Amino acid sequence: MLWPQDSAAYLGGFEEQDGYRVPMNGQITSGYFPGDAQFYLNNNPANGYTGVVPLGAYPNTLGDGTNGPDVTRYNAGQYGTNNGGLGGGAADIPDNSGLWQALAGGRLYEDASAPYYYGSQYDRNQIVAYRNTMPHSGSQTLNLMASDQNLSYLYTMDSRDFGGISPASTAGLQVQMSFWVKPTDWDDPDTGNIFGLSLLDSANHSMFEVGYTGDNHLQYRMTGGAWITTTYVIGSLGWSEITVTLDTLDNTASLGVSAYNDSTSLLAGNSSVLSNQSLGVVSGAFTRLQWDLRGGTLNNGAVSYINSFDDFNFSVAPVPEPGCVTLLLLAAALLRAPRRRK
Repeated sequence: MLWPQDSAAYLGGFEEQDGYRVPMNGQITSGYFPGDAQFYLNNNPANGYTGVVPLGAYPNTLGDGTNGPDVTRYNAGQYGTNNGGLGGGAADIPDNSGLWQALAGGRLYEDASAPYYYGSQYDRNQIVAYRNTMPHSGSQTLNLMASDQNLSYLYTMDSRDFGGISPASTAGLQVQMSFWVKPTDWDDPDTGNIFGLSLLDSANHSMFEVGYTGDNHLQYRMTGGAWITTTYVIGSLGWSEITVTLDTLDNTASLGVSAYNDSTSLLAGNSSVLSNQSLGVVSGAFTRLQWDLRGGTLNNGAVSYINSFDDFNFSVAPVPEPGCVTLLLLAAALLRAPRRRK
């Protein structure tokens, strides 16, 4: 009971077997399906397929073999065999009816002008799986783009994320989340907050938030507080690891980072940014993640294009009570003590 349970799925590494898809030379790797139930105004599947949409609509992945459909348009994270998945394949769903939901901007902004869109590939607003030439591992990453508008997306955790443990059962437990990130350098002129990832409880309250500025300084903020900008800089030329430990029994959070240095091309060792910092609120079960990316008119012509994420890992463990810790240490000492021969 005291050992953490590790998992890497549903979010995972955003590979096909994690339940995320990208086109291959304009085609879908897991096969065609009639598509995008809500994107087309006349709701006619004959108009195309999710991921290969009419030339006049964006996101247009016809001819873009690296860019997948928006994660709210298909059963993203709900198929594949990694981490105990049931297999299956990608399927069209009514928009926002899966694990991913667009709350503001992003795809909702794109859809406002569908099926006609006159922007370029640099004007996309969405969250997609992407066949990255330099992923942290595997071949795909999760890419966030908010060129024209702020975007806000919600991801609902599943028991597959937590290695079989229901997210609703994580109240009173310690949950550790780690992930790898490579921010864009297109938004460097803007030194304000650009990205935030909120850990939400079952009441949809933010318990803790981690993010970074346009010039890639790691940030965090507590419930109801302002962004705290740290001295740690996350390089844009390589992958950095961020680790958040949430203790929903003692209502504390810890934050660590291994930052990639663009100047030396080296990944630094893990540094503790926060250790058992009081949340200031009574936390509930960890059930959702909210992704917020600032777009639109940024300072000095900066653009939120492209922020990449990879390899999410979670571990869930009970929080030993002080008395339990004492008993464990005593038991360990007795086991190490030499036995007297008869």
